[in-house]
Amino acid sequence: MKTVRNAKVIFSKMGNGKGVRVNLSVPLLKSLGIDENNRDVLVEYDDETKTVIIKKS
Repeated sequence: MKTVRNAKVIFSKMGNGKGVRVNLSVPLLKSLGIDENNRDVLVEYDDETKTVIIKKS
């Protein structure tokens, strides 16, 4: 099953620079097996297709 939703990139001032976030829904994180005790993920970026992939590590 493929899930698609729109999201906004959030920019915020952090120290001397800027931080960036994208919020993900709790049901999506649960389906990936990510919770407060298991937060490690792999983030892949494909420059050719301009695609970001988040995987549980």
